[in-house]
Amino acid sequence: MMRRSTAVGAAAAVGVVLLACEEIGTPGQATAPADPEAGEIAFELAGPNDAALMVPVYLNGTGPYDFVLDTGATFTCVEETLAEQLALPEQAGPDAVGYGVGGAGRLRLVALDSLRLGEAVAEELTACVLDLAHFQIPGMDVHGLVGLNFLRAFRVMLDFDRNVLSLTRPEE
Repeated sequence: MMRRSTAVGAAAAVGVVLLACEEIGTPGQATAPADPEAGEIAFELAGPNDAALMVPVYLNGTGPYDFVLDTGATFTCVEETLAEQLALPEQAGPDAVGYGVGGAGRLRLVALDSLRLGEAVAEELTACVLDLAHFQIPGMDVHGLVGLNFLRAFRVMLDFDRNVLSLTRPEE
C-alpha cells in the first residue's frame, strides 16, 4: 500500500474516489451566515497566471493556513506535514484513491473536528492527506485544498471583481 503519491500531490486538481461509501465525506454539521455580506472571505489569486484561488482556513481551531479553493477536488485535503503537526487522527473507512495529472495513488484519510473558512464551519469532516511538496512554487505556500465535500454544504459565490468568496446557508 502506497501512503502517498507525488503524482497526485503535484496535481492542481485532485479527484478522490472512495471505493465504497459515498457519504463518508459529508460533514456531520455545517453552519454559515444567512447574509452573503456576513459570509464574505477575501481570496488571493496566486501561482502561474493567477491560476490558484488561495483562502485562509482554520483546522480544529488553529490557523490560518493557506489552502487552494479547488472545485475539482472531490475531497478537502491537508498537506501531510501539517496533518502530522496537528496530529490529525486517521479516519477508518473505505480505501481512497486519488487521481491527478501524473497518475493515481492510495490516500490516507484523516478526521477533522472542524474546518472554518470565514464564518462557514464544517464539523466532523473527513479529509485526505497529500504530499504537496511538488505543488510549492514561489509565491505559494499551499497547506491543503478545500474540496467539494466542504463546499457543497454551502451556497458558494465568487466575485472576481472584488476577490471575494461568499459562503452562506443554502436556500431551504
